[in-house]
Amino acid sequence: MSVRYKHMLLWLGCVSLFSCNSMPPKNHGPIVLGDSATIVTESDPRRLQDLVTDLTPIIPASTNTDTPKTPVAAQPQQDTAKKPVAATPPPPPAALPAGPGLKAEFKETSIMIPGINAKIAGNGNLEKANGAVYTLEETTFNGKTMKITGNVTKVSQRYQSIVILKTKNGMLPLDNLTETTSWEQVKGGGNGSYPITGLDENSLEYSDANGNAIRNAVMKACNKRHLSHKKMQEWLSALGNVKKANQKPLVVSLRSVMWKIDGKDAQGKIFSKQIRVDVPM
Repeated sequence: MSVRYKHMLLWLGCVSLFSCNSMPPKNHGPIVLGDSATIVTESDPRRLQDLVTDLTPIIPASTNTDTPKTPVAAQPQQDTAKKPVAATPPPPPAALPAGPGLKAEFKETSIMIPGINAKIAGNGNLEKANGAVYTLEETTFNGKTMKITGNVTKVSQRYQSIVILKTKNGMLPLDNLTETTSWEQVKGGGNGSYPITGLDENSLEYSDANGNAIRNAVMKACNKRHLSHKKMQEWLSALGNVKKANQKPLVVSLRSVMWKIDGKDAQGKIFSKQIRVDVPM
């Protein structure tokens, strides 16, 4: 009986334990602020210890993480202030020679051909002019030199030649047999000197007209001057049977010559001046 009684007590104990564990938890409701009954206090100092280590981050100072550069040796400090440079005065312009001659005095440049006797057409004041025209009087350009002042960069020359029928009875210019050359640069001789060349009779270019063209030029020249038929026949007879424009009694003569002077003025502005000298027939 005692054994059975022990078993029964053990069984009742297990049933009681199971019943207690299966009971739903008691709901105490929400915590009310200020209600001391809902505040859980802990008196055990071991449970009040802070189990989380205080976070004290170490933030390094901002540094440049770029690849370190090789130190450059310090350069000596230069004086950036520009030192005043003494202005170099321009060389004085070459003066024109004294004495008679063809003279053209422009604002930017002056031109003179000593030994040439020429008369200017129109106003002789060339201060504001770009060109001038002269008429040659009883002289030639052979062996002459042009003198030029100012900042000249280039001097060019061109001329016009004419064929003249020349006999003991006079001269007949053949206007249809003229030749105008292109501009050619004149070589300077230094110090503003430019020798004049290529204007002598043997150097002049002339028309390449044949015999028939030359006879036609003679007849046109006679008609232009209103010569009689008899006078025209005399000129044609004096012409003969020439084949070229430089055969006698034909001569090649200078009709006019032109020079162009290019340069820069004192302010660096480009200028161009021209003079023309006509040779009377």
